[in-house]
Amino acid sequence: KDIFFISMQYPTLPIEDLKNDLKNSPYFDKLIFISNENNFKTALENHKSKEIFTDMFGGSFGHCTEFGNTLIAENVAETILNLYN
Repeated sequence: KDIFFISMQYPTLPIEDLKNDLKNSPYFDKLIFISNENNFKTALENHKSKEIFTDMFGGSFGHCTEFGNTLIAENVAETILNLYN
């Protein structure tokens, strides 16, 4: 079986930054990159940040509320399902 690793960027940050940080990793070809930039930016257009984050320690993101964690979980699930469909 092939083994893959999921690498996910912080909400609202571009996935390209993470890809650049890991480009020299010996596991780079086994990484599945998941971006949370667009789904969180869209959510922030329709919800207050305190509905998504409990704090803003990262400047444009923070620790997630239950709703924020749901955004992440749904995005991961959709990405994985799309890989196998």
